Amino acid sequence: MEESQDQEPRGLTSTPAVREQTDFWYLKGEFRLVWKVSVYGTVAFFAMLFIGVGFYTIFRYADWRFASPVITLIAALAATFFCAWAVERISVFDYGAVLDYIGLRPHRRFWQLLLMGIGITLLLQALLLVMELLFGGARMQSGHVTLAHTLSLLLYGFASFILVGFAEEVLVRGYAFRVLQKQGSDVLALLVTSGIFSLMHALNPGIGWIGFANIFLAGIWLGVARIVTGSLWLSVGMHIGWNFFLGPVFGFPVSGIIERSVFVTTPGGVDWISGGAFGPEGGILVTVLLIAATAALYHPRFRSMAPPATEETPFQEMIEV
Repeated sequence: MEESQDQEPRGLTSTPAVREQTDFWYLKGEFRLVWKVSVYGTVAFFAMLFIGVGFYTIFRYADWRFASPVITLIAALAATFFCAWAVERISVFDYGAVLDYIGLRPHRRFWQLLLMGIGITLLLQALLLVMELLFGGARMQSGHVTLAHTLSLLLYGFASFILVGFAEEVLVRGYAFRVLQKQGSDVLALLVTSGIFSLMHALNPGIGWIGFANIFLAGIWLGVARIVTGSLWLSVGMHIGWNFFLGPVFGFPVSGIIERSVFVTTPGGVDWISGGAFGPEGGILVTVLLIAATAALYHPRFRSMAPPATEETPFQEMIEV
């Protein structure tokens, strides 16, 4: 697998020269990646725990669809900034360097990649719907809602899944992915983060072995998008769009979670094809779709549509659309 074209974060080459030893903690002067990832995961876990307790103590009746990703995103950012300061020796005020690790440094094409990701998933979900109707025995019907209610459902669903997309991508394919990729390899980063991504969904309602494997494949798909484009923007767009069109628009369960939706689609046939209660992600139709979608990311024609997203302007200028 070819090397990522991410911009080199300053911290990866800024380890003090006095630490050139190779021992239990260091490898050729660099803090070993297993300890970097462990520190990041530990800080993120306890940050989510304490922030979650504090958040629900203050906002006792907060909607979990918004509260959970907000807590996750804050914890992931806190863990990233902590590792940037304590492990990589980067100033917490050097936002550009920290965003390089995450993969979300703004650049001229970031809106293009974000919207491209959402557009790709619209096409994938439309194809999945046809496959479910033809081969999965699914039945689709309108929710019989007014225009105003439809718009409110779409706005609510899109807003919540924007938060989910950013939160889960920053947590799983942000700092940890970049460290695994740089000090290990692209393959190692894909396998480890996809495994973590699967475990995050292991307790979702109705999940089975096919569903667990498909979540792993989805992690590979999203990770390859980061590798190919050199940033996290396409991955975030695809994550947002996949959940939004699957649930609030077409009415399938999203990883076992039933969402309020414009249409209502009920699975039929055997579960290993349709996905059953877990939704399409629990069936082999999604398996085939994800494998094809991942391969497509490496197609030269696609790569020409989404060139490597290296930094093109000073961070202080932020963006130029």
